[in-house]
Amino acid sequence: KHLPCSVLLPIHQHCRHLKMLDAQLNLSIPKIKTLWQQIVIAKIQNQARCLKFCHIEESSKLELLAKKVASGDPANVEAVAAARYFKALFGTHFSRGSETIVNSALNYGYAIIRGVVARKLAVYGFEPSIGIHHHNELNPFNLADDLIEPFRPIVDLFVVMNIDEKDDLDLTPTLKHSLLNLLNVNIDSNGEQHSLAYAIEREVQSLSRCFLTDETKLYKIKIVELRQHRYE
Repeated sequence: KHLPCSVLLPIHQHCRHLKMLDAQLNLSIPKIKTLWQQIVIAKIQNQARCLKFCHIEESSKLELLAKKVASGDPANVEAVAAARYFKALFGTHFSRGSETIVNSALNYGYAIIRGVVARKLAVYGFEPSIGIHHHNELNPFNLADDLIEPFRPIVDLFVVMNIDEKDDLDLTPTLKHSLLNLLNVNIDSNGEQHSLAYAIEREVQSLSRCFLTDETKLYKIKIVELRQHRYE
């Protein structure tokens, strides 16, 4: 399915891996729920922004859903929003389980960002299998799958603007390169404009502070319209 098959994690680059591991294992339930609430809210708000950039009216409904996310998201508002979001973005016939060029591109884009998140987590001493919300014992990247959520809509925005499900296309090297290049597009990280790749690192730094200190707020991630980041 044209997906990367491995990620090399530089575990030995962090000198206090045990300290972070201890913090992960002993994180309080209230803080875990607060962090997941922030992640879900950011994800739904970015989904709403994606729809707004595409001039889709459903964006206002997602903005309302984001306000209903409680600590730990016990009502699973994330899933409710996702069901509305993908139908609004790609059409009522769309299914994430179907084998189409749209899904192939989405999966490839997500895999690229997931790999960056996993690498940064390892660099900052995290054990990526210990998640905040995701706890699948067969998944070595549960924490990466938590932290990636607010970044997913940037892939969705690129795909809906550049790929038509009706087109008989393959996931060509050119398309893969364009998806990889999303790491260089602008994104708002806590009020500052950065490349997506650096915004991921900042988010991991933010998570580290929450794990090691009394800090409870993650950096806010907001997608912006697609444009290349420029270093001044």
